[in-house]
Amino acid sequence: MQVKLLAKTDKEPLALASHAARICYTLDEALIDKPIDVKTRLFDSGHHTTLQHTNFTFYIQDIPVSSVVFGLHLASPYYNSDQRSGRFSKMYESPDFEVIRQMLTPFYLSVDVETVLPWIEKGIRIYQEWLPKLIPLAEEAIRQERPFANDKYIALNAPKFAQEQLRMFISEVMPTALDMTINLSALTALWRSAWTPEMRAITDAMVTEVISVYPELKNFFASEARSHEDWFVPFLMTQAFCSEKPTLHVVMTDIRENDLCLEMGKDSVDTLYFRPNAMNNNIHFVKTRVNVSCATYGQDQRHRSIKRSQPSFTGGFYVPPLLVKAGLTSLAITYMQEWLDLRNKVAPGLVQAIAPYGAMVSYEKMADLNALIHEQGKRSCWCAGEEIYHLAIALREAFKTTGEANKLLRVLAPPCLLTGRCQEGVRYCGRDFKGTTKENYFPKRQV
Repeated sequence: MQVKLLAKTDKEPLALASHAARICYTLDEALIDKPIDVKTRLFDSGHHTTLQHTNFTFYIQDIPVSSVVFGLHLASPYYNSDQRSGRFSKMYESPDFEVIRQMLTPFYLSVDVETVLPWIEKGIRIYQEWLPKLIPLAEEAIRQERPFANDKYIALNAPKFAQEQLRMFISEVMPTALDMTINLSALTALWRSAWTPEMRAITDAMVTEVISVYPELKNFFASEARSHEDWFVPFLMTQAFCSEKPTLHVVMTDIRENDLCLEMGKDSVDTLYFRPNAMNNNIHFVKTRVNVSCATYGQDQRHRSIKRSQPSFTGGFYVPPLLVKAGLTSLAITYMQEWLDLRNKVAPGLVQAIAPYGAMVSYEKMADLNALIHEQGKRSCWCAGEEIYHLAIALREAFKTTGEANKLLRVLAPPCLLTGRCQEGVRYCGRDFKGTTKENYFPKRQV
């Protein structure tokens, strides 16, 4: 794994924090070149908003996907990141198993690593064997569902759709890359809270990069302040089963329609959080319980304005439409059960680190209305992945059956329905909108 400090705020962190503190209590402009004792007067006393003016952007390469999903992106909302998409990745076609072995052995016993490698290799073999067979099924599904998709679109996207659905058999130990921006306060908290061996190594590397530039920050990362407790995703069941759709049910709502702003903008900029007339939306919420694959859980984490509970592995394995059509359900159950059985053979952290993309997790989500409108606008679009699209549609169906907040359905929708035009430009999905109404605008999809 490589961690590189890519960019940073161009002022010294302690000077910038000192300036922010002084400005609160001085009549004239504070002097940035005369810092106070930040460690004693601000850091130790908990005045950490002053530290949040300094940001660091890290480039992280060859990090396991599981260390992002169950690590960097799991709990903290105080970051921004852009991660290499699995849909566009070549990591599954010719993986280097020696690299995977080297990624795991610093954290787990060699005998445990050797025990899990055959299962990881089996998933790769399934993927490589079935990908050429799924691509024609994806091409057929595109032609059925997206009649305006041209030959170039089909040739480009059929392999991606097939790969996206077949990767359920791939372990999330496969390496990825991302840019991650985090402020000094959040970096300190993340480093202190790191809850797996991999997380401690990742945050150590991030802190080492920062201290190499700003050695005066070393005292912020005192070893005695760091947690060494491990936390892993619990298992609700240890018997494998398959699910052909994500599930969602509404746990609780607090929505009063006459108190809301349902006026949508006409461009691609989400202004709801910035408009005074939409502030009431921030105190109305929807709480749901969802069951989705690890693949979609990773996508769901991108909406950081939505709160989530701890996840649990359900024992379920997500079988997308193309896999069902190819008759892979029984193979999926066998593959999933073999992963669940590894819990009795190797360390729990290693089982989590190699979790398959298809393993389903259950958790609760709580979104205020502004966050929900933003999420649904992205996830009910046909450019979103199949599973997360169906999760978005499940929320619409839940609102229909509860009989409350039905006026919301007209804004919990993609831009093409709200504005009458597609925002994706050349990435237009190719579906036929003629004859569609608000009632039949959200059909089931295969891809």
